[in-house]
Amino acid sequence: MGDMGDPPKKKRLISLCVGCGNQIHDQYILRVSPDLEWHAACLKCAECNQYLDESCTCFVRDGKTYCKRDYIRLYGIKCAKCSIGFSKNDFVMRARSKVYHIECFRCVACSRQLIPGDEFALREDGLFCRADHDVVERASLGAGDPLSPLHPARPLQMAAEPISARQPALRPHVHKQPEKTTRVRTVLNEKQLHTLRTCYAANPRPDALMKEQLVEMTGLSPRVIRVWFQNKRCKDKKRSIMMKQLQQQQPNDKTVNFSEGGPGSNSTGSEVASMSSQLPDTPNSMVASPIEA
Repeated sequence: MGDMGDPPKKKRLISLCVGCGNQIHDQYILRVSPDLEWHAACLKCAECNQYLDESCTCFVRDGKTYCKRDYIRLYGIKCAKCSIGFSKNDFVMRARSKVYHIECFRCVACSRQLIPGDEFALREDGLFCRADHDVVERASLGAGDPLSPLHPARPLQMAAEPISARQPALRPHVHKQPEKTTRVRTVLNEKQLHTLRTCYAANPRPDALMKEQLVEMTGLSPRVIRVWFQNKRCKDKKRSIMMKQLQQQQPNDKTVNFSEGGPGSNSTGSEVASMSSQLPDTPNSMVASPIEA
């Protein structure tokens, strides 16, 4: 029986691999949001067999995992005209449930590109400008061919990834963005912050062994700890540069204040010194991290 002062050890939950169904004994587990876990050797793309890890995005559909390239190829939104997918920065034209590249949004009869404000008709055989729509309408009056009503053409800018924006059922890999476009952040408590700061004061660049010990001590993931140290070093570097700039400005400010105040003036640039003492020392309490189950 251990000492009464020793903290109780956390019971480790059993993790079962979704791929092979066996228990995961590995040091690292690949977790896909919200609670799917794999062996590193089992998480592969169902199409190309590429291994999926924290460096790439994983999509899950119908129980199968895909890399980003194959998922977009199989299930991504494609142009109704050329059947080619869209990039996240593309501007598109919509016609009911169909989406087109701007260059593909043309009348099938005269090939004229339809622009915002143009009227068009969407039929089973494609898009028609107003003029060709009227011609087809007159020709089909006797046949009783119903025409779709006219709609104003409206350009829509595609937000973020076109696939994830229009298919919310996608479940991206935990190491990338979740279903929402906002990044998930982990809030550190005071005990965790104290542990990280103490280690940072001793060594701003801890080795792998020290990071593993921090994982055990704080309960945080290796990624969260790595990002915290990166952010902390970056913040300290910026603060150091700002302090040097203030110190360089301080002698000049002293000279100006003395000349303005005259021999009896007590102004010696203390305002600049006080500015440096009020530099914020905000802790890295918010760091980017994967979704934790």
